[in-house]
Amino acid sequence: MYCYQFPDRDTFITSCEALGWASEWVLTAYTHDRAIDEVGPVQTLPGTYDEDGVELTPPTFDTRHHINFQGEAPEAWDAYLVDVNSPSRTFAGSPGPSVTTQALNELRTTRTEDPV
Repeated sequence: MYCYQFPDRDTFITSCEALGWASEWVLTAYTHDRAIDEVGPVQTLPGTYDEDGVELTPPTFDTRHHINFQGEAPEAWDAYLVDVNSPSRTFAGSPGPSVTTQALNELRTTRTEDPV
């Protein structure tokens, strides 16, 4: 998997149009030879909250347009390539990126041992 960081989505889409992967802002992200996961801005520091869920400090974000790419990497994107030590993608309802695989496995074990 390749991770890229474009200055904004316009730059990303323009680059995809030059590759023939987008037209009129419609991106063909998934084909037999590529998969593009548009992440967008990424959280760099989580916010803090009190026990009632009231935000004490807001999260901070890197507002550049981040994408994950699977397939043959386009040379035109070399300038946007970033080296990510441990890429993670957190989906709604998932534990945050600070959760390790070991912790997830322990959670699964706990859930199967003590069904509700």
